[in-house]
Formats: sequence, structure tokens, C-alpha cells
Amino acid sequence: MTSALHDRWAWARVLRHRDPADGAADLLARWTTPEVVADVLADRGRGLTAQLDALPTERDWVGECGGLTGAVLVLAEVDAALR
Repeated sequence: MTSALHDRWAWARVLRHRDPADGAADLLARWTTPEVVADVLADRGRGLTAQLDALPTERDWVGECGGLTGAVLVLAEVDAALR
């Protein structure tokens, strides 16, 4: 299995709330990994939001999301998944 194929499968599993053709995985992949997005989705963005609010967190969520832009994109996925 190629890593590109593996990545598509990994993103499809994480972004079950998305149509695979909408390009969300391609955009997120520029900033972060499916594993990080899965972790943020699992905790409904609480850790990431806490860090953005300058509260102490055990993980560097923003760093793992690839910076502030990536963090915003990942939080948008939390919103989309909760709809």
C-alpha cells in the first residue's frame, strides 16, 4: 500500500462527516495529520480551544495542528462533525 493511498483511507476514516470529494482532507493535510484531527474530534476540540484561550494544556494542540491556521481549520472540522 502506498502512503498516499494509506493517507486517503486514514483521512476518510477521520472525516466520515465529509464527502471525500470536497477537498477537506487535502486542505487539512497541508497543516496536520489524520491522527491529530481524530484526537481533536474525539475531545470535541476542548484541548485545542483551551490552548487558544491561553489555558494550560498537556499537549501542544496548536503546534500539532500546524499553527494557528491549521488549528482554525481543525476546529472547523469539529463544528462540521457536530452538525
